[in-house]
Amino acid sequence: MPTAVVTGSQSGMGLAIRSELESTGWKVLGVDLADKGAEISADLSTGAGRTAAAAAILSACDGRLEAVAANAGVDVPRPELVFGLNYLGVVELLALLRPALAAAGGARVAVTVSNSIFVTPGIPAAAVQSLLDGNPIRAARLLEAQPALAYQVSKMAVARWIRESAPTPAWAGAGISLNGVCPGPVLTPLLERDLADPRKGQLIRRLPRPIGAFTTPKAVAELFGFLLSERARFVVGQLICIDGGNEAAWRAGDWPRAWEIDLPAFRRMLGS
Repeated sequence: MPTAVVTGSQSGMGLAIRSELESTGWKVLGVDLADKGAEISADLSTGAGRTAAAAAILSACDGRLEAVAANAGVDVPRPELVFGLNYLGVVELLALLRPALAAAGGARVAVTVSNSIFVTPGIPAAAVQSLLDGNPIRAARLLEAQPALAYQVSKMAVARWIRESAPTPAWAGAGISLNGVCPGPVLTPLLERDLADPRKGQLIRRLPRPIGAFTTPKAVAELFGFLLSERARFVVGQLICIDGGNEAAWRAGDWPRAWEIDLPAFRRMLGS
């Protein structure tokens, strides 16, 4: 029986992903905060928590791991916490698990990103780059005047990390397919609570919903199930929106764009 890790496994989308994988024959090692009932209790927003989680996972899977759904995340106006969980909690944990994924000889990883990286205007590029450079303290300092953008910054950074890492020898070259899932608003208890709020609910209901409904946790989980299966072996480095058309409704004429690279630079990339 293949083994998959699901972070944030005990509620919301994580629980739906867990249920989907278990229903299709996976052994799931859930990672969540203490007292949540997961197989592995850890706070992935801290370095110590990530190290402890990785050690417990590697012990439980005997150093061979077929899949990871890196789902745990938080959206609060506290940049240090958001960066610790949403960015470092993904990239550092996956770095620790990468040897076990490589040992499986054809592993898959899918990360929960967010369609907010496509539809939020003006995500601060300098803060994103600071995270990619390994400097979350500087990234937080750059957001002192707008801490509410920490979530979008963290998700853009992890999306960039996926795009840059996925095709490299360490990931695709080791047989590991790495991709991102970008949900829009998903009908979880958290969204239902926000919809009941007079101010938040009004704003959320104004969002484009071409398909006529909010995305369900099961739909997101089924996409994860595909990306973590052998069928998705050749899907590498992609950021897949699952938002009922929300992003397309706003940016249909804006994306995709032609690659703005001159011919000499392109030839240099080809080594000619």
